[in-house]
This record gives sequence, structure tokens and C-alpha cells, in this order.
Amino acid sequence: MNLTLFNKLSIRWRITITIAVLMFFIFTFCNLIQLALIQMSVMNQQEHRIEKRLNETSAYLDEDYKTKRPNAATFAENKKFFEKIIQNNEMIRLLDKDGKVIFTVSRTMPKIHINKNHFGEIQKYRLHNQEILIISKSLHYKNFDGVLEVAMNVEIFSKIIKESFIILILGTAISLFLSMLSGYFLSKRILDPIKNLNQTMIKIKNNQLKERVIVGETKDELSELGLLFNKMMDELESSITRQKRFVEDASHELRTPLAIIHGHLSLVNRWGKKDEAVLENSINTCINETNRMIVLTNELLQLTKLEKNSEMIEQYAPTNINEVLKEIINNYQLLHEELEIRFHTPDIVIDNANIAREHLMQILIILFDNAVKYSQEHTLIDITTSQVASKIKIIIKDNGIGIKEEDINHIFDRFYRADKARSRANGGNGLGLSIAKNLIENYGGDLKITSKNGDGTTAIITLNIV
Repeated sequence: MNLTLFNKLSIRWRITITIAVLMFFIFTFCNLIQLALIQMSVMNQQEHRIEKRLNETSAYLDEDYKTKRPNAATFAENKKFFEKIIQNNEMIRLLDKDGKVIFTVSRTMPKIHINKNHFGEIQKYRLHNQEILIISKSLHYKNFDGVLEVAMNVEIFSKIIKESFIILILGTAISLFLSMLSGYFLSKRILDPIKNLNQTMIKIKNNQLKERVIVGETKDELSELGLLFNKMMDELESSITRQKRFVEDASHELRTPLAIIHGHLSLVNRWGKKDEAVLENSINTCINETNRMIVLTNELLQLTKLEKNSEMIEQYAPTNINEVLKEIINNYQLLHEELEIRFHTPDIVIDNANIAREHLMQILIILFDNAVKYSQEHTLIDITTSQVASKIKIIIKDNGIGIKEEDINHIFDRFYRADKARSRANGGNGLGLSIAKNLIENYGGDLKITSKNGDGTTAIITLNIV
């Protein structure tokens, strides 16, 4: 087959043809070896048989002429004896020293003549499409010197070898057909996962990102390829979803401040340039909304990095939980004189928490801010720290307005506000708890929120010990 034409075939047919050709050459090579071994074995057996017949015949003559002289009468007796034991495919011939035939015993053997140049060796003759083996031996008695010849027709064994060759050729042809058939189905089995992968990629190309490769139970290389592809697609879909969510969230949240800025600038442009009060109010509003957009953008970027686990946590020293809490408490009591904070902690110093100091402060600030924002007239925060086995717990409980039951499952969703009107008034973006939870989980910790409407909220932080 032309190499160019072969390369144009599908992989399935190329595998099938390659397997068939290889199997054909392997079977042919093995059959030729078997045929040669069979032929060698058969010929060795026949050569051994003719040598045995020669030795038996000469031994009989030697025994017969120990006590008597060879003559015509004894030769006639020998001939009669050999005629009784001769096989159809054998010949026994006795010649004198001049080459004259004394007697020949044969049933179906054609007339043959020995080559005296190879006297004593097994010679092969092909006569009338028949293959004959002949061997000779010199005899020496009292008054007689001659030659004993034994021949054997091995054509029947040659036919067996030929038939064996035909059977092997037929077996090779059958094996070629079976190898092509098995190669076809084997290639289908091998290429089915690749075909499945190809079809899945086409669907993904058509914006069906949720499509995945069907992976079988086998643990072979193709299954590993399918698992790797599915994992890659999960990460890609997650990345695209994050980007899409970022764009949607950013556009949704930035729409209001941009509209406010645009409205005030339009107001100033129309008639507020000469009115200092209007101008100052519009400028202050634009600055406040711009600051809010900066905070919102920074929070979105930080949250996106945390969700991607791409924020590199650098080498840090274990954090002293009590020390950080005392610093936060002092800061908030300075900012909010009406704030009451109760700090309950064991005598031991918890100083080996697996979290960076600045990240723990950021998490606590988010939780304290929520406690203050959603507090009632008198804000009370209870803080308890404890260490059990390899875990550290920080429990922060406030006496605020609490969270409704239908809202508690959504508090970690980005931009979700249980009290939307109040949250907007207090400047919240609904991203704080999402950032806090992602930060803690990046350190192998956990954040849980429990609450009852009108009965305060409790945040439970669980961190590992270094």
C-alpha cells in the first residue's frame, strides 16, 4: 500500500492494517520454522529407520554365513526370507563385487542405481516424482565379496510435509483474517475513549462547558487522560464562572455609584457651578461614591484571588490569638465608646495558631464591624477563646438584630444582605463574610455563623495549631 494513501486512512484502519500485517509476518515466520522442524524430524526418523533396516539385514546375513559358504541356493533362501519381511516402500538388493545383481527384493520400489562415489552414505534420489533414500554396506564372507543395498521410498512422508505446509498456509490465511477482525474491534475499543474525548471537546467548543468525558472503571492511560481532562475542564469552568461572576457582580454593584456620580455631575454641569452649596454637596457625594467603588473593587479582587487559591500565603510566624484579640478590642473601644466587650480566655497563652497575623486581624475586623453595624442601642460582644487537642476556637457573640432563618444559609454568598436597606446605609457591600470564610479555609480552618432573628449572632472560628 502506498505510504501516502496509508497516512490518509483513519487511525482505526491504520491500527487494523498494522496489526494484521505484523500478525501475518509473525505467523508466517513461525509456520516456516515449524515446517522446517517437521521436515527435519521426519527425515531424521526415516534415515534412522533405513540405517536400522540395513543393520538388521546385514546382521542376518552375517549370522547365516558364519558356518556355510554363500552360493545360489543360499542366496535363494535369503531372497525368500526377505520377501516375507519386506515393506511396500522398501527394497533390499545384493550385488557381487563386480556390481552384478544377485537378487532384489521389492514390491513397489522403482529401479534405482546407487552412486558409488557416496558408498556407505545415505543418498537421496528423485525418480518419477518420488523421493527415495538408499544406503549401502560392503559384505565379506569366505568365498564372497559383495555389496548390500537397502532403499526406502519416503514419498508418503514428503506428501505429509506438503500437506502440513498447505495446512500452515491455510492457518496463516485464517490468522490474517482473524487478526484483521480482532485488530478492527481492538482499535475500536482503544479509540472509543479518544472519540468520546473528541466529541466532548466539540460540545465544549459550542459553549457546553458542563460536558465531561465518560471515564470507565479501568485504570489505564486513557482513563487517566479522561480524568485529567475532566479536572482541567472543572478548573476552566470554575475560572470562567468566577470571571463571569466578577464582571456581573462588579457591573451590578458599580451601576448605582456610577449613576449617582453621573447624576451629580450632570446637576453641576447644568446649573450647580454657580451654587456653592450644590457644588460642594455634589463633589462630596462623588468623592464618597468613588471611595466606595475603590473599596468594592479591592474586595472583589481579593475575593476572586481567594476563590482561585492564588493568593500566595508567605512564610509567617504562628499567631498569638489573645494578643490579636486584645489589640482589636482596644481599637474598637476607642472608636465606639458605647461598645461593651467581654473577653473570656483561659490563663494559658494561645500563641501557635496556624494563620498569619494580618489575615486574622482582617477576619476579626469583618466580624466586629458586622456586630457594630447590626447592633441594637447598646452593643455587647462576648468573646471566648479555647484550645482543644489540635484545634483553637474563637467564639464571638453579639446582641444585635440577628439573622432571619431564611437568610442564614446565604450569608456567605457574595453581595447578599439580610437587611439590604440598613446594609446599604452603613456602606456594606455584602462581601465581608465571603472574604472571611475564604481566608480561614485557605489555612485549613472553618467559620460557622449561627443566629436567631432578634436574638443576636454567634460566629465560631476554628483554627489549626501549628
